Amino acid sequence: MKKYIITSALVLFAAAAQAQDSYSNYTMTSTADVIGTARYVGMGGAMGALGADISALSNNPASLGLFRKNDFSITMGGVIQDAKPYETDNRGHYSFDQVGFVAAFPNSDRSAFFNFGVNFQKKADFGHSLFVQNNTLNGLSQAAQLRGLYDVGMSYSGNENFRYSLPYQACNAYIYDVEVAGQPGYHNIKSKGYDFNRHSFGNNYALDFSFAGSIKDRVYLGMTLGIDFLRYENSQRYVEYRDGALGEVEDYDILSNKYVSGKGLNLKFGILVRPIEENPLRVGFAFETPTWYTLTQKDSHYSIASKWNYDGFDEANNIHKYSYNDEKGKYTTYDSPDDNFLDFNVHSPWKIRFSAGSTVGTYLAWDVEYEYALYNNATMGYPRNYHNNSASLSMTKDPGMTALTKASINGIHNIRAGVEFKPLPEFAVRLGYNFWSKAMKDGARLDQTVDSKSLDFVLGTDYMNLGATNMLTFGLGYRYKAFYADFAYKYRHQKGDFYAFDDTFQRSGDAGYEQFLSAGQSLRSEEVDLSRHTITFTLGFKF
Repeated sequence: MKKYIITSALVLFAAAAQAQDSYSNYTMTSTADVIGTARYVGMGGAMGALGADISALSNNPASLGLFRKNDFSITMGGVIQDAKPYETDNRGHYSFDQVGFVAAFPNSDRSAFFNFGVNFQKKADFGHSLFVQNNTLNGLSQAAQLRGLYDVGMSYSGNENFRYSLPYQACNAYIYDVEVAGQPGYHNIKSKGYDFNRHSFGNNYALDFSFAGSIKDRVYLGMTLGIDFLRYENSQRYVEYRDGALGEVEDYDILSNKYVSGKGLNLKFGILVRPIEENPLRVGFAFETPTWYTLTQKDSHYSIASKWNYDGFDEANNIHKYSYNDEKGKYTTYDSPDDNFLDFNVHSPWKIRFSAGSTVGTYLAWDVEYEYALYNNATMGYPRNYHNNSASLSMTKDPGMTALTKASINGIHNIRAGVEFKPLPEFAVRLGYNFWSKAMKDGARLDQTVDSKSLDFVLGTDYMNLGATNMLTFGLGYRYKAFYADFAYKYRHQKGDFYAFDDTFQRSGDAGYEQFLSAGQSLRSEEVDLSRHTITFTLGFKF
């Protein structure tokens, strides 16, 4: 399918907000990955019970109590995606993953320790290039959803911001609001297919301040105060190819850009216990509060390039007149309104963790862990107040988006396991496995008809139902006196079902939409490969 390049000049980025919803909130706050020191990655993230690694604090802060020396480490690496990137996008990118230190303070006989740690570590890497193409729409169209959303949005009271939305502006761009041959109302045009591409980038970093102590080397208690720094950006393009009563209509084109940034705050508490004095087995429990995010979406923009042009009202015939730009590459461009941004809050879910680990002599260590995260109970809302232009952590909940989250997102199970083998005292080999259950419920969809302030700023209609995540890891480690160097390789395998729009309106039986249907078909999802390869290097020093 041919691709058109818009020749109309785009204005500078305006500050209109894209809708924040359950899907995008999950994307930004999910931690379904293993990122940290190379030892931690090589063990599949299973080090909460073994401890004595600064990245293990992200699982159980009590693991800090197992340090017996001061420690400094820094970690970096690279990420390469499996799927072919879009056009000139890069398949891989550099990643700075971690830097931190631990200070260990023993008592006089070293029977107990009080340790302090500071770690700056990546929680999520948003870098990805996506290209999806569907040539078998069989008449279904994004335009029909935009028309339906326009009808719904106009029916809600108090939607003073709806005029900024994509459905409203799509009407002004005559994607669906065209009268033909004197026929009043909408003229819907069947679609043949679409092209969609998106380039995402940004990170979520956590700055953790941790405290832990040990009691007679049997009980370890820890606490972490975490501050998140989130930045998410994407640019995307949707092109639809249509034909219908007027003959072949080449396409319309929607480009958009999105920027979200903000901070979050959370607490972690953990305990580790050696239940048998002469046995190195350790069992642990930890829980993590929600991360209370205050976020702002700004510097976002969309532009609609339409083949249709409005030529004014014909008073003699009492009809609006439209013309079709049949010249190749000739579009009329409609840009999003200016001076709009959205301050919003997201409270990520509570998480609980259980772990067990032990050592065999000085040559073998193992760890297994389980985590449950209540993502179906994550909430979104809007700041209750401001102080010095900073939004509050407290919020007024958005009931529509809360209901959508419960309807579409699962509670998520995470199982991780790791083993470390030392054939020589200074050399280690590591293997790990990490599993996250699928995030979205069966049949979940992005319902943009809910009564939500956020959806007054609709910019896109796409969504993706993510499948389960499986990670296999391998690592090597070398120690020489106080110095250590570690390497890890991680393969993260995940797929998703991508939908460029929701076809609910077109399957509703409503005469206003049913002309889009072809043989009663529904929109087919496109399978997307989100798998990636990561290499990680850590340099450290114990003293």
